[in-house]
Amino acid sequence: MRVLNIEDTPIKHRKIRDVLESCRITDIDRVGYLDEGISAYKESIASGNPYDLVITDMWYPPTRGADEEKCGDKLVEIALKEKWDVPIIICSNQNYSYPEIFGTLYFSDNVDWEGQLRQYIEQLRKPSS
Repeated sequence: MRVLNIEDTPIKHRKIRDVLESCRITDIDRVGYLDEGISAYKESIASGNPYDLVITDMWYPPTRGADEEKCGDKLVEIALKEKWDVPIIICSNQNYSYPEIFGTLYFSDNVDWEGQLRQYIEQLRKPSS
């Protein structure tokens, strides 16, 4: 499984990566800006090696040097408009609900977000019937 993590906070990315690696996923790319995430996804399609999952934060800069915005929202909007063929999970320290994407994770020490991420990975690994 190949994963793109759009996350501007290195410590949070490391925690997400740790969970993914515990699920035997090691092909993990990280970018920190919306424009990089869009480019990485499109380049993966063009190269014939598409991502199997995109995990995105909600708040991060659209481009290098810019202030944080609600870029997770923008990414979902673009993905839906362009009909991206990839599951998307929003992983944020605020609890969001996005029924139009694969899932959301409430990244908090008070909930088992790691267990939820593992459940999502298992759902993605199950063959569709």
